[in-house]
Amino acid sequence: MAQTIKNVIVIGAAGNIGASIFKAIVDSGKFNVSVLSRPDSTSTYGAGVKVIKSDYTETSLVNAFKGQDAVVSVLGAAGLAEEPKIIDAAVKAGVKRFLPSEFSCDSQNAQVTSLIPIFGIKVQTSKHLKAQESKGLSWTSIGTGPAFDWGAQVGLVGFNINTKEATILDGGNQPFSTSNLSQIGNAVVAVLSKPEETANQFIYVDSFTATQKEILAELEKASGEKWKVTESTTEAAKTEGQALFAKGDFSGLLLLLKVITFGEGYGSDFTKDGVLGNKKLGLPKQDLASTVAALVAGKSI
Repeated sequence: MAQTIKNVIVIGAAGNIGASIFKAIVDSGKFNVSVLSRPDSTSTYGAGVKVIKSDYTETSLVNAFKGQDAVVSVLGAAGLAEEPKIIDAAVKAGVKRFLPSEFSCDSQNAQVTSLIPIFGIKVQTSKHLKAQESKGLSWTSIGTGPAFDWGAQVGLVGFNINTKEATILDGGNQPFSTSNLSQIGNAVVAVLSKPEETANQFIYVDSFTATQKEILAELEKASGEKWKVTESTTEAAKTEGQALFAKGDFSGLLLLLKVITFGEGYGSDFTKDGVLGNKKLGLPKQDLASTVAALVAGKSI
């Protein structure tokens, strides 16, 4: 009998990326959706969504996961180290599929984990997941690149649509793959809808792949204005980012993420460095022009 997924529990549903994934799963109408929440959380998720409180002890997690077919983890950086414990509880509860908190750059790239050791936690989680395959738990990791539409609102992808400022690194000619929040949600729904075709794989998706120069040109065209452009290098961003991050300054991590996105050798071009899974998943087509037009018009994508 073909494997099917019906009951899905989401961890981290209140975060920026987590909220978009949660919305996509609910809006698909294909699943019974629950949310795992800490006892002190005051987040709400709408009518018909079951909220299960957990203190993240093994017993609490196993009880929360009983009857669930899939666990979707969208934990932030602070919670990544807890994923192996969560995975073990999923195995004990009889969960069929686990989606770890990837949804970013290519954590399988050695240069990425060398520059930002926190991504090494994701590598260890991947190894731990593979070790559970013989126990009946399958997994799917989804690499999305940076979240473009969200990042463009706050300058995280080198462009700030509110201030019309851009930071171009290394001339801006390095292609990188990036996904809008809606496409990340689309990818998760597709994986859950096609459990057999997506089992035990790292799948790469995007909304589009483009260079910084191409994105800047489209932003200026759509906004009808010239943007303020600051030219820099990934080497300068790396040096400054490492110094800040070493002092516990989170802005340093954001600089290092730009190095990974815009620099060479970090696997950021999924059309070249990975096997793009959009067609396999049946994802809707999104592109640079329509994304920028929607952003400039203040519309959702």
